[in-house]
Amino acid sequence: MAKGTISALVELIAQASKIVEAAYESAEKPWVPDLDDVEPHPLDEHVWSKELKTAVQTIEGACAQLCATIAKPSYTLAHKNLGFIEPVCINVALTYKIPDLLMKKPEGMHITEIGEKTGLEPSKVGRVLRLLATKHVFREVSENVFANNRLSVLLNSQNPLYSLGLHATDHVQKSANSLTDVLGDKEWGHSFSPKHTAFNRYSQFPGSLFEYFEGGTPKGSEVGARFGRGMVAWAQAFDSEAVIDQFPWMEIGERATVCDVGGGVGNMLIALAKRYPKLRLTLQDLPERTLQARMEVWPVKCPEAIAEKRIEFQPIDFLKEAPVPGCQIYYLKNIIHDWPDSEAITILSNVRKAMHPSSRALLHEFILQSTNRLPASEAKYEQAPEPLLPNYGLGRITQYYVDLNMMVQVNSEERRLSEYIKLGEAAGLQFEKLWDFGTTGLVEYRLNNAGANL
Repeated sequence: MAKGTISALVELIAQASKIVEAAYESAEKPWVPDLDDVEPHPLDEHVWSKELKTAVQTIEGACAQLCATIAKPSYTLAHKNLGFIEPVCINVALTYKIPDLLMKKPEGMHITEIGEKTGLEPSKVGRVLRLLATKHVFREVSENVFANNRLSVLLNSQNPLYSLGLHATDHVQKSANSLTDVLGDKEWGHSFSPKHTAFNRYSQFPGSLFEYFEGGTPKGSEVGARFGRGMVAWAQAFDSEAVIDQFPWMEIGERATVCDVGGGVGNMLIALAKRYPKLRLTLQDLPERTLQARMEVWPVKCPEAIAEKRIEFQPIDFLKEAPVPGCQIYYLKNIIHDWPDSEAITILSNVRKAMHPSSRALLHEFILQSTNRLPASEAKYEQAPEPLLPNYGLGRITQYYVDLNMMVQVNSEERRLSEYIKLGEAAGLQFEKLWDFGTTGLVEYRLNNAGANL
């Protein structure tokens, strides 16, 4: 059994590697980047095709499954138990802006000089960097001399990945350390209140994470601002704009109406407005966010849409109000995952009130898959080829990281497709289709017969 599994996993890696190599070689600059490179490759800035994403996920999942298959179980588990060390080391590098230092000396910097410039003890900072270099972040060009590489160079303080990294390795990790205690708490462990979370236990803040971010404390405002900067990197890392490329917007009509519900300052709509300049767009969020979008963001990033009156800004509290009525598309990105079922149904019910018979509601989220394989006739989503886990294992692990992060931070969750179908039905919406973008997915609803009369 294991022998056949090993050969099958190796074959999957070989096949997927050819797809990745072909993608790099057909790019504007036909070369495959080396980890020692610090110059970006053209593909780094592009939205990747689903085929390319799936190939990379296959390699990631198969390599991890191969290692778990062939190594001693005790060895594998010992490594997993020590996995917390890597983000701790990343936090050290970010806090002391070591990638920035090394950008000034591309040939490499000795740990003595790094120590002088950061105030850290040289041998200790060297040990931190050596672990990271072993994990392919930074490189040791000669003994105790470190330089940036393809990964670490992106952690400089001008890159939003810097803010994302600090947020994840500081606020999130410290909150997550309280999860075991919270789950075992007789009251909090069975609660879905956003005020009974591991974040609350760690921070001692009595309100929700969103209240904390919006000025609950001076520290909370600082963390919230850092989180906002980091989300720019998150959107790029996980190809949020895949929805622009891979959903058939022109099929709804070139002058169709699109409402982004809870869309922040409208980054997705800006991309949509530039790609499809005849669409009629409405951005809805809390009053302060729509005001920021109208006065600060769109005049700089997409003034033509304002001049041509293709964009409207309408405040909304989506827990209490319906969006503007009669749009062809109601788009909600990373909204439902912030809320437990009861509030999620309220939000979707309010969207349903605004819809007409030809409207569609689109939820753009991570769509979790279970790790058990279903018969092909029963699966509503693509399953990875055997012997991989049907959810691609480590290849799509981000979804599960985020799911647990939502539990830690706000007591909500990422969901499986079956759960989104049930939420829609409870709100009077009928599931139509899952659009799989390879990383995230788009759940499409229409009104069901009952929903049309509610």
